[in-house]
Amino acid sequence: MLGGCGGGGAPAVKIVQGSDYHFSAPASWAVSRSGRELQAADGLALVSVTRYPLLRKYRPELWDRVVPELDRAATQLAKQQNGDVADSRTVTIAGQRARRYDIDYERDGKALVERIAFVLRGRNEYLLLCRYDRGGDTGACDRLLATFKLD
Repeated sequence: MLGGCGGGGAPAVKIVQGSDYHFSAPASWAVSRSGRELQAADGLALVSVTRYPLLRKYRPELWDRVVPELDRAATQLAKQQNGDVADSRTVTIAGQRARRYDIDYERDGKALVERIAFVLRGRNEYLLLCRYDRGGDTGACDRLLATFKLD
């Protein structure tokens, strides 16, 4: 079980505020900012959002052309971790169509999952990322995807 997740009743959370977005994270997790990334972490477990500029403005009618590019990006991220994309799907995050992937990999002898999601709006791409033990508590990750909002 991840610290700040599970147990009796609802876990305590805090709002983590980015430049033009916010999300909820476990209250006990340490928050840090580095360049375009904002993260909350407890050991190997983490939730983060990184904002990247897009060369061209994204419009929803481009979705079908963007999905293969996002799929390739997720595959590249999995290769960087010496892992595999175990699941990919289109979901709704912050009221917008988004692409979500589960990447299974090992680090320091631990079986982990990185769940990533790409949210596109205007000239920005938001990469939501969370990491948890494979088969473990996904509460912090589920909360990130459910509470991520664009301001």
